[in-house]
Amino acid sequence: MKIVPTRIGVSFLSRRRETSASPATSAGANTNNTPAQLHLGNGPSGRSSTLVPEAHAGADATCWPGLYLPTSALASDGTAGGQPTGVRGRRPWRKLLYIKQEYPDDYVDETFLMELQKNTNVRMYDYSTVVMQTAVVTQHISSIMVFIAVFISLYRGSLTGQVLLWCSSVSTLFGFVFWDLLNMYLRTPEQRIVRFKLIKGAVLFALLLFGLSPILRTLTEDTSSDTIWAMTVIFFCVNLAFHDYSTGNLTNIRFPGSVSLNAAVLGSVLLASQLNSNLSVFAFLAFALKWFALFPIFRRYLKRISAAASMAMAIVLALIAAAMFLYISRAIAMLHVFITLFITFGCPLWLIWVQRYKNEMHGPWDEARPIVHHYYL
Repeated sequence: MKIVPTRIGVSFLSRRRETSASPATSAGANTNNTPAQLHLGNGPSGRSSTLVPEAHAGADATCWPGLYLPTSALASDGTAGGQPTGVRGRRPWRKLLYIKQEYPDDYVDETFLMELQKNTNVRMYDYSTVVMQTAVVTQHISSIMVFIAVFISLYRGSLTGQVLLWCSSVSTLFGFVFWDLLNMYLRTPEQRIVRFKLIKGAVLFALLLFGLSPILRTLTEDTSSDTIWAMTVIFFCVNLAFHDYSTGNLTNIRFPGSVSLNAAVLGSVLLASQLNSNLSVFAFLAFALKWFALFPIFRRYLKRISAAASMAMAIVLALIAAAMFLYISRAIAMLHVFITLFITFGCPLWLIWVQRYKNEMHGPWDEARPIVHHYYL
């Protein structure tokens, strides 16, 4: 039954002192400076109640005169339920910043860690899927190896510029035919306009490159060969690092792919300056532009259609690079095969193994992320 506090006039109150206690007991009780409690008999509910004096509540508490508390609810030291009377009316904590509460700023309740979430946005990878995704990396590494092998063959004289020009032209024609087949498969007839623009730009650039071939051949006559080789290695490392490995860009070259293309062109110009004839320089630079500008777009189209076809392209390029370097350096050929196998089969296994140690936690301490709803008429 709920006890209703009642205001009682002071004139009707009578102080009752403990007469049964001895003088020594009374003196001992007064040494604690504890005010005596006023027993008022039966409260409004008929139960034995006690009036808590105002001085006993403390300086920080608010005590209402005439407040009836059940005798069973008082502890031996005059507190309500074992808690100080100043905190018995404390409101529960709420996670709100715009109101002032009776709690410190860093207070958290027992429900704080109930909102903890672990690895909610972690994507679990499948081994076969990751192996297929490594094809874009091994394709580009193998293409760089093939390009370097072509230069070494030209530099040594085992390959002529005329043969390279014819081979690159035929492969480019085959690529455009295959491009048309891919467009028919993807049902994108608007890509034909892009194809004509590419052909027009390629023809104009080829004529300009043919006129600049004598200048490019003598561009680095006063530079030592060691500097040329070192700068070429740096440029092709930049090309490998900034290459666009995504499959969404199918028509143009954007950042960071533009940095990769520029680095490859600069490296090709440095290598072409070491050749002997103008025809070799022109054929090599034309092959470089087709190999680093058009061939990546072809590989992206192939990856968009079929992951298996992209993996087959990676295997073919790796075999061609290894076969070409067998006549140049068997150590480099074996190293290339090992790196290709490690990237294709070892790195996916390594990624899946370290994924078990990923621990991403989200909770109430994270900043709020607004949800924007777009409404269209």
